[in-house]
Amino acid sequence: MRHLVAVVFLGSLVTASIAQQATPPQTPRPAPAPLQVPNPHYVTIELSQDVDAPADTTWARVGKFCDIGEWAFPDCKLIQGDGGFASERTIVNEILVGKTEHSYTYAQPVRKEGKYNLYHGTLEVQPVTSKTSRLVYTFFYDNSMLADDAARDAEIAVRKKRFTNYLANMKKIVEGGKVADSDKSAMPNAPKPDDLQTPDSHYVSVPMKVVVNAPIDAVWARIGKYCDIGEWGIPNCTILSGDGSSLGTVRSIGNEVLVAKTRYSYLYTQPVREGVRYSMYHGTLEAVPLTDKTTQLNYTLVYDNSNLADDAARQKDMDSRRARFTKMLENMKVLSEGGALPVGALGGGGAPRPASTPQ
Repeated sequence: MRHLVAVVFLGSLVTASIAQQATPPQTPRPAPAPLQVPNPHYVTIELSQDVDAPADTTWARVGKFCDIGEWAFPDCKLIQGDGGFASERTIVNEILVGKTEHSYTYAQPVRKEGKYNLYHGTLEVQPVTSKTSRLVYTFFYDNSMLADDAARDAEIAVRKKRFTNYLANMKKIVEGGKVADSDKSAMPNAPKPDDLQTPDSHYVSVPMKVVVNAPIDAVWARIGKYCDIGEWGIPNCTILSGDGSSLGTVRSIGNEVLVAKTRYSYLYTQPVREGVRYSMYHGTLEAVPLTDKTTQLNYTLVYDNSNLADDAARQKDMDSRRARFTKMLENMKVLSEGGALPVGALGGGGAPRPASTPQ
């Protein structure tokens, strides 16, 4: 009996030893680089203009990415893309980083010198009646770089005046009028390639979708809050600053900042970090009604993958993101249809990625 106990004991030691060898210690993730602007002062400006035309008509007339050439800055051209997600236009090299049926959001690339103010502009058309609509122009950015409150107020006043005029130009165009060149502005100076952090950018988009058997209001109420990602994507999401729904809200996943939203969509990005190349990573989650009982969820990623070695590496990266976020959409579908996710179902792999890497 003693010999049997000894054999069992020795066998347990061997098994434990093998198990320890088979499970190498986890390498701790590196700490994220410090934020370029650790104490931002985010500001949101919303301007609107009512138009005597239906929403579809209004958007068809002024909602293309280079229609800005008719109502603000002449001679707009596309540098990259077809006018949809990940397109770049000659107006200060602005990139279309978010889009819904009746809205688009753009951002500007990071420059080598100076602090990045996370500037985003969103143009949206909202239906008012069957024959009228409302143009809404929303700006979001960090104005902490300005000297004081007086300088901030002055800058906001100038921006409001300029874009209020542009909204009036859009109204005139939609209602059949023509905008004189004198009512437009001179084309702003585009940054020189040497001024940009990434002069040879290559913007791509990764679109994904899933159909949910539930009405849109129920779906969005279940999965559309900014930290609902903690249930369907990456666990342990918390709100670091903001109220959880307004522009400028920051969540713990990658320090992601809410930079644009519509009734059934939101758009987020990540802040610039010291010494880290900025990929212009953005994610848009949107719900679209199909019928009164079904909804389509769209998740679209936009980013610059010019830092990857070749086309094969870029495709592998896109496929990896598509697989991960498609799983998240499937999780959203389960939750929206009243189901529960099994343990280990989260698409983020169980733990948040380092804040310095895009999700």
